[in-house]
Amino acid sequence: MANCPYCGEEYWEYTIVGVRPADEHLNQWLDPMPLAQLFCESCGRYTFMHPDHPDVQRLRKGQHQERQTETVRTLNVPITEIGDDELREQFARGRD
Repeated sequence: MANCPYCGEEYWEYTIVGVRPADEHLNQWLDPMPLAQLFCESCGRYTFMHPDHPDVQRLRKGQHQERQTETVRTLNVPITEIGDDELREQFARGRD
């Protein structure tokens, strides 16, 4: 089974999410790629894996999330690990 890379806790379920590929110049026409999102209930961090990975296929499929937004950003690392000063300040203030 897959374990959380941060705390080692075992994952129990996954959900499929669509993530747009990151590209500085070609971001208007790229379709979202399906990824398996694994949430660690112990430390609260997310991990993304290929949906066909054997560890993912052994897990139970979780509840589908129907929420979509363009203005929400999440931070899965301590704020001190963000190298970009401007981005770190945005997360510290809690706004875009």
